[in-house]
Amino acid sequence: MSQEKVDAYKAEKKNRKKIMRREKIKTRLTVFCVTAVLLAGIGWFSWAVYNNVKANNASASGNQTELDLSAVTDYQTLLSEEASKVDEKYKGETASTSATSETEAVTSSSAQ
Repeated sequence: MSQEKVDAYKAEKKNRKKIMRREKIKTRLTVFCVTAVLLAGIGWFSWAVYNNVKANNASASGNQTELDLSAVTDYQTLLSEEASKVDEKYKGETASTSATSETEAVTSSSAQ
């Protein structure tokens, strides 16, 4: 190695602690700055959302909306009427089916 390279290596070795210290400080400062910027951004976003929600709640508290539910009520009435018709039809079929099975049972027992 040339004398210049040897001198540079010795100077670097002599100042290695200072150089490592500077690198650590730069790294920590970078992490701190990035963290501070992110926290500031999150804080600003949270503040903006909070103020927006607060403004919407203040304006919405004075508003009152009326809703006509007559169509829903008519639909529910129609469904209950249809259900009662189906129930009556089912009861009639069940009665005739049970009567038929009783007749078949009597017929089969008398045939034996």
